[in-house]
Amino acid sequence: MAALDPFCILERPDIAELSEAVRTEFSKRLLGGAPVLPLSSEDILAFVMAGTVNLMFGTITQTLREYDPETMCCDNLVRYGARHGINMLGATRAKGYIAITGTPDAPIPSNIRFIGPTIGPASGEYKLDPGVTFNPTKLNAAGGAVVRVVSELPGNVFNLPLGSITTVATTLPGIDIDAPVVGGGLSGGSDEETCEHLRIRILNAEATGVLSTNEQWYLEQTAKYPGVTRACTDKCEGCCDPAHIEIYPFFEGVYGTVEEEPYGIPPPEVIDEMNLWMFGQDNGKGQGIAPVGITGHYLCATPVKMNVVAHCFRGCKSIAVDRITDALRTYIRGVYCVGSKMCKEHLRSVIYTAVGEPCFSGVTFTFDQGLRREDAAFLVLECGAYPVLGEVTVSNEEH
Repeated sequence: MAALDPFCILERPDIAELSEAVRTEFSKRLLGGAPVLPLSSEDILAFVMAGTVNLMFGTITQTLREYDPETMCCDNLVRYGARHGINMLGATRAKGYIAITGTPDAPIPSNIRFIGPTIGPASGEYKLDPGVTFNPTKLNAAGGAVVRVVSELPGNVFNLPLGSITTVATTLPGIDIDAPVVGGGLSGGSDEETCEHLRIRILNAEATGVLSTNEQWYLEQTAKYPGVTRACTDKCEGCCDPAHIEIYPFFEGVYGTVEEEPYGIPPPEVIDEMNLWMFGQDNGKGQGIAPVGITGHYLCATPVKMNVVAHCFRGCKSIAVDRITDALRTYIRGVYCVGSKMCKEHLRSVIYTAVGEPCFSGVTFTFDQGLRREDAAFLVLECGAYPVLGEVTVSNEEH
Protein backbone atom coordinates (compact mmCIF):
# COMPACT_ATOMS: atom_id res chain seq x y z
CA MET A 1 0.00 0.00 0.00
CA ALA A 2 1.39 3.40 -0.95
CA ALA A 3 2.36 5.76 1.86
CA LEU A 4 -0.08 8.59 2.53
CA ASP A 5 0.91 12.06 1.46
CA PRO A 6 1.53 13.96 4.74
CA PHE A 7 -0.08 17.01 3.16
CA CYS A 8 -3.33 15.04 2.84
CA ILE A 9 -3.51 14.03 6.54
CA LEU A 10 -5.67 16.51 8.49
CA GLU A 11 -5.49 16.91 12.26
CA ARG A 12 -9.19 16.92 13.13
CA PRO A 13 -10.65 17.35 16.64
CA ASP A 14 -11.25 14.05 18.45
CA ILE A 15 -14.91 12.90 18.37
CA ALA A 16 -14.74 11.53 21.92
CA GLU A 17 -13.50 14.87 23.24
CA LEU A 18 -16.14 16.77 21.28
CA SER A 19 -18.98 14.52 22.47
CA GLU A 20 -17.81 14.82 26.07
CA ALA A 21 -17.92 18.61 25.80
CA VAL A 22 -21.50 18.41 24.46
CA ARG A 23 -22.55 16.04 27.29
CA THR A 24 -21.17 18.52 29.80
CA GLU A 25 -23.26 21.28 28.28
CA PHE A 26 -26.40 19.07 28.27
CA SER A 27 -25.81 18.21 31.93
CA LYS A 28 -25.51 21.86 32.94
CA ARG A 29 -28.23 23.36 30.78
CA LEU A 30 -30.87 20.59 30.46
CA LEU A 31 -30.45 18.13 33.32
CA GLY A 32 -29.65 20.47 36.19
CA GLY A 33 -26.23 18.95 36.71
CA ALA A 34 -27.37 15.33 36.49
CA PRO A 35 -25.13 13.04 34.38
CA VAL A 36 -26.04 12.10 30.82
CA LEU A 37 -27.01 8.44 30.79
CA PRO A 38 -25.46 6.13 28.16
CA LEU A 39 -27.64 5.62 25.08
CA SER A 40 -30.03 8.30 26.22
CA SER A 41 -31.34 10.87 23.78
CA GLU A 42 -28.82 13.38 25.09
CA ASP A 43 -25.96 10.88 24.73
CA ILE A 44 -26.86 9.99 21.13
CA LEU A 45 -27.36 13.63 20.22
CA ALA A 46 -23.93 14.46 21.69
CA PHE A 47 -22.28 11.86 19.42
CA VAL A 48 -24.17 13.12 16.36
CA MET A 49 -23.19 16.72 17.03
CA ALA A 50 -19.55 15.74 17.67
CA GLY A 51 -19.43 13.81 14.40
CA THR A 52 -20.93 16.73 12.49
CA VAL A 53 -18.33 19.15 13.87
CA ASN A 54 -15.53 16.69 13.09
CA LEU A 55 -16.75 16.26 9.49
CA MET A 56 -17.28 19.97 8.83
CA PHE A 57 -13.91 20.85 10.35
CA GLY A 58 -12.20 18.43 7.94
CA THR A 59 -14.15 19.67 4.94
CA ILE A 60 -13.45 23.34 5.58
CA THR A 61 -9.79 22.77 6.46
CA GLN A 62 -9.25 20.60 3.39
CA THR A 63 -10.88 23.23 1.17
CA LEU A 64 -8.65 25.96 2.56
CA ARG A 65 -5.50 23.85 2.20
CA GLU A 66 -6.30 22.74 -1.33
CA TYR A 67 -6.74 26.35 -2.38
CA ASP A 68 -3.08 27.12 -1.64
CA PRO A 69 -0.32 25.34 -3.66
CA GLU A 70 1.98 25.70 -0.67
CA THR A 71 -0.13 23.21 1.34
CA MET A 72 -2.21 21.21 -1.16
CA CYS A 73 -1.87 17.44 -1.62
CA CYS A 74 0.52 16.06 -4.23
CA ASP A 75 -2.23 14.85 -6.59
CA ASN A 76 -4.01 18.19 -6.48
CA LEU A 77 -0.68 20.02 -6.82
CA VAL A 78 0.05 18.13 -10.05
CA ARG A 79 -3.38 19.09 -11.43
CA TYR A 80 -2.97 22.69 -10.28
CA GLY A 81 0.45 22.95 -11.95
CA ALA A 82 -0.83 21.42 -15.19
CA ARG A 83 -3.68 23.96 -15.35
CA HIS A 84 -1.06 26.72 -15.10
CA GLY A 85 1.31 25.20 -17.68
CA ILE A 86 3.78 23.77 -15.16
CA ASN A 87 4.06 20.01 -15.53
CA MET A 88 5.96 17.53 -13.44
CA LEU A 89 9.37 16.84 -14.96
CA GLY A 90 10.67 13.40 -15.72
CA ALA A 91 14.27 12.27 -15.33
CA THR A 92 16.70 13.56 -17.97
CA ARG A 93 19.95 12.20 -19.37
CA ALA A 94 23.39 13.73 -19.10
CA LYS A 95 24.93 15.11 -22.30
CA GLY A 96 28.30 16.53 -23.26
CA TYR A 97 31.51 15.93 -25.16
CA ILE A 98 34.21 13.26 -24.93
CA ALA A 99 37.58 13.38 -26.68
CA ILE A 100 38.80 10.29 -28.55
CA THR A 101 42.38 9.67 -29.63
CA GLY A 102 44.08 6.97 -31.66
CA THR A 103 45.32 6.20 -35.15
CA PRO A 104 44.74 8.96 -37.73
CA ASP A 105 41.61 8.38 -39.83
CA ALA A 106 40.53 5.40 -37.68
CA PRO A 107 36.75 4.87 -38.03
CA ILE A 108 34.43 5.68 -35.11
CA PRO A 109 31.65 3.07 -35.05
CA SER A 110 28.14 4.36 -34.41
CA ASN A 111 27.65 1.82 -31.60
CA ILE A 112 30.72 2.88 -29.60
CA ARG A 113 30.11 2.96 -25.83
CA PHE A 114 31.97 4.71 -23.02
CA ILE A 115 32.04 3.57 -19.40
CA GLY A 116 32.26 6.23 -16.70
CA PRO A 117 33.36 5.96 -13.06
CA THR A 118 31.65 3.38 -10.84
CA ILE A 119 28.25 4.55 -9.60
CA GLY A 120 27.07 2.35 -6.75
CA PRO A 121 26.84 -1.25 -7.94
CA ALA A 122 27.24 -0.29 -11.62
CA SER A 123 29.03 2.12 -13.94
CA GLY A 124 27.56 4.87 -16.04
CA GLU A 125 27.40 4.06 -19.76
CA TYR A 126 27.36 6.67 -22.52
CA LYS A 127 26.65 6.44 -26.24
CA LEU A 128 26.85 8.78 -29.22
CA ASP A 129 24.00 11.29 -29.04
CA PRO A 130 21.45 10.16 -31.67
CA GLY A 131 19.84 13.60 -31.58
CA VAL A 132 22.69 15.33 -33.41
CA THR A 133 24.09 14.93 -36.92
CA PHE A 134 27.52 16.52 -36.50
CA ASN A 135 29.39 13.70 -34.73
CA PRO A 136 32.48 12.70 -36.75
CA THR A 137 32.67 9.22 -38.24
CA LYS A 138 36.45 8.94 -38.02
CA LEU A 139 39.45 10.45 -36.27
CA ASN A 140 41.10 13.42 -37.95
CA ALA A 141 44.57 13.48 -39.53
CA ALA A 142 46.11 14.20 -36.11
CA GLY A 143 44.45 11.15 -34.58
CA GLY A 144 41.80 12.94 -32.55
CA ALA A 145 38.08 13.68 -32.48
CA VAL A 146 35.47 15.09 -30.15
CA VAL A 147 32.05 13.40 -30.02
CA ARG A 148 28.76 14.41 -28.43
CA VAL A 149 27.48 11.70 -26.08
CA VAL A 150 24.43 11.02 -23.94
CA SER A 151 24.03 8.72 -20.95
CA GLU A 152 22.19 5.45 -21.50
CA LEU A 153 20.08 6.03 -18.39
CA PRO A 154 18.63 9.22 -16.93
CA GLY A 155 19.69 10.56 -13.56
CA ASN A 156 21.80 13.13 -11.77
CA VAL A 157 24.50 10.56 -10.97
CA PHE A 158 25.54 10.41 -14.63
CA ASN A 159 26.74 14.03 -14.74
CA LEU A 160 30.55 14.13 -14.93
CA PRO A 161 32.89 17.10 -14.43
CA LEU A 162 35.44 18.31 -16.95
CA GLY A 163 38.50 16.07 -17.04
CA SER A 164 36.77 12.86 -15.91
CA ILE A 165 38.17 9.79 -17.66
CA THR A 166 35.79 7.39 -19.36
CA THR A 167 36.78 4.07 -20.89
CA VAL A 168 35.89 2.74 -24.34
CA ALA A 169 33.70 -0.26 -23.52
CA THR A 170 34.98 -2.52 -26.30
CA THR A 171 38.43 -2.74 -27.85
CA LEU A 172 38.22 -1.01 -31.21
CA PRO A 173 40.94 -0.93 -33.88
CA GLY A 174 42.80 2.36 -33.83
CA ILE A 175 40.87 3.81 -30.84
CA ASP A 176 42.64 4.45 -27.51
CA ILE A 177 40.86 3.06 -24.46
CA ASP A 178 40.89 6.25 -22.35
CA ALA A 179 38.56 9.07 -23.38
CA PRO A 180 38.44 12.24 -21.23
CA VAL A 181 35.40 14.47 -20.76
CA VAL A 182 35.98 17.90 -22.34
CA GLY A 183 34.16 21.20 -22.69
CA GLY A 184 31.83 22.00 -19.80
CA GLY A 185 31.61 18.37 -18.64
CA LEU A 186 28.66 16.00 -18.98
CA SER A 187 25.63 17.80 -17.59
CA GLY A 188 21.86 18.03 -17.74
CA GLY A 189 21.14 14.68 -16.09
CA SER A 190 18.43 14.87 -13.43
CA ASP A 191 16.26 12.55 -11.35
CA GLU A 192 12.48 12.41 -11.56
CA GLU A 193 10.93 15.48 -10.02
CA THR A 194 9.30 15.04 -6.64
CA CYS A 195 6.16 16.81 -5.46
CA GLU A 196 8.26 19.08 -3.26
CA HIS A 197 10.44 20.15 -6.21
CA LEU A 198 7.29 20.78 -8.24
CA ARG A 199 5.83 22.78 -5.35
CA ILE A 200 8.95 24.99 -5.25
CA ARG A 201 8.79 25.59 -9.01
CA ILE A 202 5.12 26.54 -8.86
CA LEU A 203 5.61 28.91 -5.93
CA ASN A 204 8.63 30.51 -7.63
CA ALA A 205 6.70 30.92 -10.88
CA GLU A 206 3.78 32.58 -9.07
CA ALA A 207 6.14 34.85 -7.16
CA THR A 208 7.94 35.83 -10.38
CA GLY A 209 4.83 36.39 -12.48
CA VAL A 210 5.21 36.68 -16.25
CA LEU A 211 8.60 35.51 -17.57
CA SER A 212 10.59 38.59 -18.52
CA THR A 213 13.80 37.75 -20.34
CA ASN A 214 16.90 39.90 -20.71
CA GLU A 215 20.40 39.44 -22.06
CA GLN A 216 21.64 37.82 -18.84
CA TRP A 217 18.81 35.27 -18.92
CA TYR A 218 19.77 34.16 -22.44
CA LEU A 219 23.45 33.86 -21.50
CA GLU A 220 22.57 31.78 -18.42
CA GLN A 221 20.38 29.45 -20.47
CA THR A 222 23.08 29.14 -23.15
CA ALA A 223 25.61 28.14 -20.49
CA LYS A 224 23.41 25.09 -19.73
CA TYR A 225 23.77 23.74 -23.27
CA PRO A 226 26.10 20.71 -23.39
CA GLY A 227 29.73 21.71 -23.97
CA VAL A 228 29.31 25.50 -23.76
CA THR A 229 32.07 27.14 -21.70
CA ARG A 230 31.13 30.80 -22.30
CA ALA A 231 28.74 32.94 -24.32
CA CYS A 232 28.35 36.63 -25.08
CA THR A 233 26.45 39.11 -27.21
CA ASP A 234 27.93 41.51 -29.75
CA LYS A 235 29.34 44.72 -28.24
CA CYS A 236 30.30 46.46 -31.47
CA GLU A 237 29.32 50.02 -32.33
CA GLY A 238 25.88 50.28 -33.91
CA CYS A 239 24.88 46.79 -32.82
CA CYS A 240 22.21 45.54 -32.54
CA ASP A 241 18.46 45.41 -33.10
CA PRO A 242 17.02 45.60 -29.55
CA ALA A 243 14.09 43.40 -30.59
CA HIS A 244 16.36 40.61 -31.87
CA ILE A 245 19.02 39.00 -29.69
CA GLU A 246 22.21 37.53 -31.18
CA ILE A 247 24.35 35.20 -29.07
CA TYR A 248 27.87 33.87 -29.70
CA PRO A 249 28.58 30.56 -27.90
CA PHE A 250 32.05 29.09 -27.31
CA PHE A 251 33.06 25.47 -26.69
CA GLU A 252 36.64 25.80 -25.45
CA GLY A 253 38.25 22.39 -25.10
CA VAL A 254 35.77 20.90 -27.58
CA TYR A 255 36.45 22.92 -30.73
CA GLY A 256 39.99 24.13 -30.17
CA THR A 257 41.13 25.99 -27.05
CA VAL A 258 41.83 29.56 -25.99
CA GLU A 259 45.22 29.14 -27.69
CA GLU A 260 44.39 26.85 -30.60
CA GLU A 261 42.06 27.23 -33.56
CA PRO A 262 39.13 27.45 -33.87
CA TYR A 263 39.32 29.02 -30.39
CA GLY A 264 36.15 27.38 -29.07
CA ILE A 265 33.99 28.52 -32.01
CA PRO A 266 31.60 25.67 -32.96
CA PRO A 267 30.84 24.55 -36.53
CA PRO A 268 27.63 25.73 -38.26
CA GLU A 269 25.92 22.38 -37.58
CA VAL A 270 26.10 22.96 -33.84
CA ILE A 271 24.84 26.52 -34.25
CA ASP A 272 21.83 25.21 -36.22
CA GLU A 273 20.95 22.79 -33.45
CA MET A 274 21.29 25.49 -30.80
CA ASN A 275 18.94 27.75 -32.76
CA LEU A 276 16.30 25.00 -32.81
CA TRP A 277 16.83 24.40 -29.09
CA MET A 278 16.42 28.05 -28.09
CA PHE A 279 14.10 29.56 -30.74
CA GLY A 280 12.46 26.58 -32.47
CA GLN A 281 11.70 26.07 -36.13
CA ASP A 282 9.63 29.25 -36.42
CA ASN A 283 11.50 32.10 -34.76
CA GLY A 284 9.39 34.08 -32.32
CA LYS A 285 6.61 31.51 -31.81
CA GLY A 286 7.89 30.09 -28.53
CA GLN A 287 8.76 26.67 -29.94
CA GLY A 288 12.05 26.60 -28.04
CA ILE A 289 13.12 27.84 -24.61
CA ALA A 290 12.66 31.48 -25.60
CA PRO A 291 9.14 32.77 -24.88
CA VAL A 292 6.59 33.78 -27.51
CA GLY A 293 7.39 37.04 -29.28
CA ILE A 294 11.17 36.86 -28.74
CA THR A 295 13.31 36.44 -31.85
CA GLY A 296 17.02 35.88 -32.16
CA HIS A 297 19.67 33.41 -33.23
CA TYR A 298 23.09 32.00 -32.43
CA LEU A 299 26.07 32.92 -34.57
CA CYS A 300 29.66 31.81 -35.12
CA ALA A 301 32.15 34.48 -34.13
CA THR A 302 34.99 35.42 -36.49
CA PRO A 303 38.39 35.15 -34.77
CA VAL A 304 40.73 38.07 -35.43
CA LYS A 305 44.33 37.95 -34.28
CA MET A 306 45.85 40.83 -32.37
CA ASN A 307 49.63 40.96 -32.83
CA VAL A 308 51.64 42.77 -30.18
CA VAL A 309 55.06 44.43 -30.42
CA ALA A 310 56.55 45.76 -27.17
CA HIS A 311 59.27 48.36 -27.72
CA CYS A 312 61.88 47.90 -25.00
CA PHE A 313 64.84 50.16 -24.36
CA ARG A 314 66.16 49.05 -20.95
CA GLY A 315 66.51 45.60 -19.33
CA CYS A 316 65.36 43.85 -22.49
CA LYS A 317 67.46 40.70 -22.09
CA SER A 318 65.55 39.59 -18.98
CA ILE A 319 62.11 39.71 -20.62
CA ALA A 320 60.16 36.44 -20.68
CA VAL A 321 57.83 36.72 -23.67
CA ASP A 322 55.84 33.72 -22.40
CA ARG A 323 54.82 35.72 -19.34
CA ILE A 324 53.49 38.52 -21.52
CA THR A 325 51.63 36.01 -23.71
CA ASP A 326 50.01 34.20 -20.77
CA ALA A 327 49.00 37.43 -19.04
CA LEU A 328 47.52 38.98 -22.19
CA ARG A 329 45.64 35.84 -23.18
CA THR A 330 44.09 35.51 -19.72
CA TYR A 331 43.13 39.19 -19.65
CA ILE A 332 41.63 39.25 -23.15
CA ARG A 333 39.55 36.14 -22.52
CA GLY A 334 38.29 37.44 -19.18
CA VAL A 335 37.43 41.00 -20.24
CA TYR A 336 36.68 41.11 -23.96
CA CYS A 337 34.41 39.22 -26.32
CA VAL A 338 32.75 39.74 -29.71
CA GLY A 339 32.86 43.30 -31.09
CA SER A 340 34.66 44.66 -28.04
CA LYS A 341 36.05 48.15 -27.55
CA MET A 342 39.57 47.38 -26.29
CA CYS A 343 41.42 49.94 -24.18
CA LYS A 344 45.08 50.23 -25.23
CA GLU A 345 46.22 51.52 -21.86
CA HIS A 346 44.70 48.54 -20.06
CA LEU A 347 46.46 46.15 -22.43
CA ARG A 348 49.78 47.96 -21.90
CA SER A 349 49.26 47.79 -18.14
CA VAL A 350 48.88 44.01 -18.33
CA ILE A 351 52.18 43.77 -20.21
CA TYR A 352 54.05 46.06 -17.84
CA THR A 353 52.73 44.15 -14.81
CA ALA A 354 53.74 40.81 -16.32
CA VAL A 355 57.38 41.73 -17.00
CA GLY A 356 58.04 44.00 -14.02
CA GLU A 357 61.54 45.48 -14.18
CA PRO A 358 62.22 46.13 -17.91
CA CYS A 359 61.30 49.56 -19.30
CA PHE A 360 59.25 50.07 -22.48
CA SER A 361 58.89 53.07 -24.71
CA GLY A 362 55.54 51.85 -25.99
CA VAL A 363 53.46 48.94 -27.29
CA THR A 364 52.03 48.54 -30.80
CA PHE A 365 48.86 46.56 -31.55
CA THR A 366 47.97 45.38 -35.06
CA PHE A 367 45.15 43.22 -36.42
CA ASP A 368 45.11 41.01 -39.51
CA GLN A 369 41.40 41.85 -40.01
CA GLY A 370 38.28 42.82 -38.12
CA LEU A 371 39.37 46.24 -36.82
CA ARG A 372 36.56 48.74 -37.27
CA ARG A 373 38.57 51.79 -36.19
CA GLU A 374 41.46 52.84 -33.96
CA ASP A 375 42.16 56.03 -32.06
CA ALA A 376 44.64 57.09 -29.40
CA ALA A 377 42.76 55.25 -26.66
CA PHE A 378 40.80 52.34 -28.15
CA LEU A 379 40.87 49.46 -30.62
CA VAL A 380 37.28 49.04 -31.81
CA LEU A 381 36.40 45.68 -33.40
CA GLU A 382 33.94 44.99 -36.18
CA CYS A 383 30.61 43.34 -35.41
CA GLY A 384 31.10 39.59 -35.03
CA ALA A 385 34.89 39.88 -34.57
CA TYR A 386 36.33 37.91 -31.68
CA PRO A 387 39.80 38.98 -30.43
CA VAL A 388 42.43 36.29 -29.96
CA LEU A 389 46.10 36.80 -29.22
CA GLY A 390 48.39 36.44 -32.20
CA GLU A 391 52.18 36.91 -32.24
CA VAL A 392 53.85 38.63 -29.30
CA THR A 393 57.33 40.04 -29.85
CA VAL A 394 59.66 42.35 -27.98
CA SER A 395 61.62 44.90 -30.05
CA ASN A 396 65.00 45.42 -28.42
CA GLU A 397 65.79 49.12 -28.82
CA GLU A 398 68.39 49.23 -26.06
CA HIS A 399 71.54 51.14 -27.10
